[in-house]
Amino acid sequence: LNQCRGLKIRHPSRSCHEPCRARVGFPLPVAMQLHAVLVAALALAASGALVRKSELDINQKVYIENAPILGDGAGEEALNQCREFADQHVSNPAAPTVKVCGTGIKMTVFLRGRCEAYYEHSVTVGKCDSGMPADTCDVYSPAQSAAFGHYQSYKIEQC
Repeated sequence: LNQCRGLKIRHPSRSCHEPCRARVGFPLPVAMQLHAVLVAALALAASGALVRKSELDINQKVYIENAPILGDGAGEEALNQCREFADQHVSNPAAPTVKVCGTGIKMTVFLRGRCEAYYEHSVTVGKCDSGMPADTCDVYSPAQSAAFGHYQSYKIEQC
């Protein structure tokens, strides 16, 4: 019995120079091609699902001090990213005023930098309720809680 190319597939009538057959009955190169096509198809399907999940509709917007941070021409780069407030917002105890519009996103604001939780000192702004009108907005500022003027970082996420 011959042993073909290091594989433990033995056949009495084949030499090592003849194509070996995989267990499913396909020649080895064909089986490898089918495997590669299957992996590529799965990767394409998974990436398509991720792209659809991350696309926001035009109602999803976030503003800090009336400046767009997400949506409304600002793009979606801030989504799922921990960001720190600008120095002028942190140094001003009357700022920031945060506005989150839409029912598919929320903004979690943290007292500490780097989006680290610190006891109960975090605030979630946004209405994650698809039963509400799509253009619903939620606003939070130091007017609701003076401590909010000292918060330093935020993260915007999909509901």
